[in-house]
Amino acid sequence: MTQVSPITELIHQIDSSSVICGETKLICIDGPAGSGKTTLATSLSKLLDKAHLIHMDEIYDGWEQALTKKTTNNLIKWIISPLISKQPIEFLKFDWNLMKRNQKVRIENSKYLIIEGVGSVIDPVIQYCALKIWVQTKPEVGLLRVLNRDGDQIEAEMRKWQILETKHFLKYQTKEICDVWVDGDSKENIDTSSQFVRTNR
Repeated sequence: MTQVSPITELIHQIDSSSVICGETKLICIDGPAGSGKTTLATSLSKLLDKAHLIHMDEIYDGWEQALTKKTTNNLIKWIISPLISKQPIEFLKFDWNLMKRNQKVRIENSKYLIIEGVGSVIDPVIQYCALKIWVQTKPEVGLLRVLNRDGDQIEAEMRKWQILETKHFLKYQTKEICDVWVDGDSKENIDTSSQFVRTNR
């Protein structure tokens, strides 16, 4: 089933959802590297009142620990549990230049919280999501976008990452459990957030 909708319709879906995490509407955006998750998340964060944005890159512990149980545990411990108990979110985000955690993040009084990145749509996080969004792109498109953004020096790591994320998506059926699918191959669609492909959920 395919339906073209403006971003206002996406926001309507979020606001219409009865699922809430503490006092916060949680939106998780997943999909392969370079698909446009960050662009979509940033657009949503600007349009939603009292919205905050967390990138999974801030939660990972470098390349090798990124898609492990440790990351999911940290996501629950640092983000989900405080939201459920209506407490401020506090954690040290990962610095990819220094390859260590060194900058404190504190978030409180969020009406909406957007988590974007590979591994954000995962059990047991999904039960607290008002909306789960999948952004799709072809591997070659995603790789080119990432290298244009971050530099050719990470190409080897990115090719390993693409293999790792593909295995992750298959294992956890990430795309299948999302509520909304976004075509990320067209940069225009991501920039304007004008086209969404819904699942039958």
